[in-house]
Amino acid sequence: MTILKLFALSAFLTLSTTCFANNDPFKPVQELFSAMSAVDHNKMRSLVTTDFQLLEAGEDWSMDDLVNVVKPSKNKRRNYFNLIKTKVSGDMAWVSYWNKATFTSKNKSRSVAWLESAVMIKEGSTWKIQILHSTRIKIENIPKNIVLIEYTN
Repeated sequence: MTILKLFALSAFLTLSTTCFANNDPFKPVQELFSAMSAVDHNKMRSLVTTDFQLLEAGEDWSMDDLVNVVKPSKNKRRNYFNLIKTKVSGDMAWVSYWNKATFTSKNKSRSVAWLESAVMIKEGSTWKIQILHSTRIKIENIPKNIVLIEYTN
């Protein structure tokens, strides 16, 4: 009987996690940075609304501006996140999170960090990024008590 209960609990948790993951407003943010790492401009465009706005380092960027700076590189980029908060209200949500990227080329590696927020819009059953606000921070300013988790897809 205990094995049956454990199996049922495991199945429930797996299905719950899968259902939640498909409905997670933060997922397009993670996928955007993954697409940037892969220099996949079509994927980048598919994750945002047509009126996407990026506030980056004091500048106002469109998706075209972002695509123009995402180019093939000898560096391998790895993305790490820690979600601070998610708020959902109908077909709109906002997320705040810590973001770190490591860039590795041969024997060199450097890390860059940001504190970011995004406004998400649900189009049909899909969350898309409408606004992304990015503030670059020093790596040492990431709180010591958080865990950054690498995102790979």
